[in-house]
Amino acid sequence: MKKEKEDMLQMLSFLALRMENSGTRLIEAIAPETTMRLDPALTRENRRIADMQPTLTEVEVKDVVKRVKKVAAYFDITPAQALMIPVAFSHKIQDETFDWDDMRRFYDVKSMVMLPLKKMFDQLVADKYFVPSSRRRSSDYDINPSLLDAVMNGDKFDRSILHDPDYDRYKFVNEVSDLIEKRSDEEIRTCVLFDKVFDLEQQHKDLAFVQNVQKLNLDIEVRTLLYEMCDDFLAGDETGVACTMKDMYEHPSSRFRVAKALKEERHILQKLEYVELLPDNMFSDSHITLTEKGKKVFLEDDFELFDATKRKNQNLIYPDKIAEKPMFYDKELERQLNLFRQNLEADKFADLQKRMADNALPKGVIALFHGLPGTGKTETAMQIAKATGRAICHVDISAAKTCWYGESQKLVKRIFTDYARMCEKEKLKPILLFNEADALFSNRQNINNTSGSSSVAQTENAIQNIILEEMEKLDGIMIATTNMIDNLDSAFARRFLFKIKFGQPTVEAKKAIWHTKLDWLSEDDCGKLAAKFDFSGGEIDNIVRKVMMEEVLNGARPDLAGIEELCRYEKIDGKKDGGIGFKR
Repeated sequence: MKKEKEDMLQMLSFLALRMENSGTRLIEAIAPETTMRLDPALTRENRRIADMQPTLTEVEVKDVVKRVKKVAAYFDITPAQALMIPVAFSHKIQDETFDWDDMRRFYDVKSMVMLPLKKMFDQLVADKYFVPSSRRRSSDYDINPSLLDAVMNGDKFDRSILHDPDYDRYKFVNEVSDLIEKRSDEEIRTCVLFDKVFDLEQQHKDLAFVQNVQKLNLDIEVRTLLYEMCDDFLAGDETGVACTMKDMYEHPSSRFRVAKALKEERHILQKLEYVELLPDNMFSDSHITLTEKGKKVFLEDDFELFDATKRKNQNLIYPDKIAEKPMFYDKELERQLNLFRQNLEADKFADLQKRMADNALPKGVIALFHGLPGTGKTETAMQIAKATGRAICHVDISAAKTCWYGESQKLVKRIFTDYARMCEKEKLKPILLFNEADALFSNRQNINNTSGSSSVAQTENAIQNIILEEMEKLDGIMIATTNMIDNLDSAFARRFLFKIKFGQPTVEAKKAIWHTKLDWLSEDDCGKLAAKFDFSGGEIDNIVRKVMMEEVLNGARPDLAGIEELCRYEKIDGKKDGGIGFKR
């Protein structure tokens, strides 16, 4: 093995010395079928230098041919391709990169003479014998480090060492990101960056991801941005617009051009719905991120694997996390709720949606729970979700309405986009819950007759238009709750399939609630509390909590009189609540 190591090192060194400035003599001897027959006077690049070179004898030529064939056999390539290995080796020893022009300059011949060998060179690049250099000019190459290691270590060469068996789209986008970092460090120029990304694509054109991106017919700079965003996604980061533009482009005009397109949401990647602009934060850079569509293109078969890690997140409350609670309704309310709940059972809901679709009707089932505070609207929604095995997607309305003009529309639109994605992923479609929905569904404002800013009125109306449109095409289940039904815009009212009113519980219902919450009270005492105080279920809960506080502080439960005393201060009217009845 040691002798083989010395032979290959010596052979490449010998050939590099013997071949340099040799003109066409050796090329024609080794690969006569690839050279163009020209007048000898035209074959030299520099006749004065060539005239100083010693003339090779026939014996010397035959010796070179023999050695080149050994190189070809060792590297499993043709003799014509083997002509280029000593050139690459010579440049590497001198810590230099090389390109196609360096090949012809090494032999000191005209470009036209070497032209037939260009395909051979390109094939060595395609087979990864030569790899794009990460430094200097965009067209520069290095000899493959694995190939060089085999020579230096005296190992038997195998083509498989040229290819990383674990190379995938993740390593690809990471390499692109490394190139962008080199541009940021001013090691290469922007034009070189894009050329190198293109070379990297050619080198790994067998990757399905690269093929799919190239099918989009995007410019190389657009593809480069997409690759960078994919790498950021793998790192769990969002892509900062300003900092990424600064990394990719050396000229401010180019940075501003692309950043402006992204911030105005007219960039081609946004139009194709592969990336989206995230809401601005006044203290930081604007950010973009991959959409679900973009993630699917990048992750391919791994999409579900990546998505599974985020499947159970804070946006969904799963049935097993909802505590089961007894609810008490009057007969009419219970009848309506049973009808609504039964339609949400898996088999019935699927049949219902099919029938609606067959009759060209909206497929979404949307309900409005309205009534006084504390009457159990939100808790009922939770219990229906648990009973039907569905998760709850609870909308944070305060987060959906921001102080930044234009951002609220995006956030509201995203609520429905995210919900549609959840419907695709969950076994049963979740319930989209808008609690205190009057904050979004209130009467639309007259832009020309408003005491506030007209831009605020426009934003409010734009939000409502988005919600109305999304409700019309909803393919799932939505529940909205409100305490202020009179504030609801009439355009919303007709879109609710169920409109269920929650009134104050009856005396019998209140008695049951008291007994459920304070089971140590007698039925007679519970009846007295129910008859004397006109409380909602939520207000009874408040009293129960105060009873627990009294028990903790005093070490004993309050008696009926003590509980009544707590009840008298529950209502916010500045006076004690003396209970139901006429007061003088």
